[in-house]
Amino acid sequence: MTEQLATLLPGAPESFRDRLLVGMAEAIREHGDLRSVTVAEVVRHARTSRRTFYQHFDDRDACFLALFDVISARLLETIADAATGEGPFGERVDRALAAYLGIIAAEPVLSRTCIQETAAIGPDGMARVQAMNERWAHQIMRLVEEARQHDATLRPLPLEVATIITGGFRDLVVTALDQGRDVTELQELASDVFRRITVG
Repeated sequence: MTEQLATLLPGAPESFRDRLLVGMAEAIREHGDLRSVTVAEVVRHARTSRRTFYQHFDDRDACFLALFDVISARLLETIADAATGEGPFGERVDRALAAYLGIIAAEPVLSRTCIQETAAIGPDGMARVQAMNERWAHQIMRLVEEARQHDATLRPLPLEVATIITGGFRDLVVTALDQGRDVTELQELASDVFRRITVG
């Protein structure tokens, strides 16, 4: 297990379920996407058996969706932690964006796969993506509302606008990854856009 993935995957790292999730992540990195990954490769990376795999997951896609759930939750926790605390609104936004982009930069293949391939799995994958987008939007709204308690010049952020921000930023990140760019270079642009929308 790599140090970065250990951060993204909470819980006992030596449990069979977590080992299988790490095995899925390693197989995705190896191929560069989910499409070519097989259960046999996940089991090989996890150093366990197919029987153990099917005790925890119905199939490959179920394992991937479980990995998506854990990574999504950890990303949101990391961003929330970075955005809390003292300091002006702009600094908190910068910390949150830096936390998010830092993880994406450390795990470009895994991040791109989670962003682009989850919805293609089917209804369960689409539901995961929609739920994740809603959680992102609500988290941004909470960040703004907390800041408005101390700075009345900030504009309230409607859910629809927060949804546009998350969707546009997600697409921008994917484009940067496709082009092989360092996604941390998006920090200044994203911060500027967010301030333009929220600062009165």
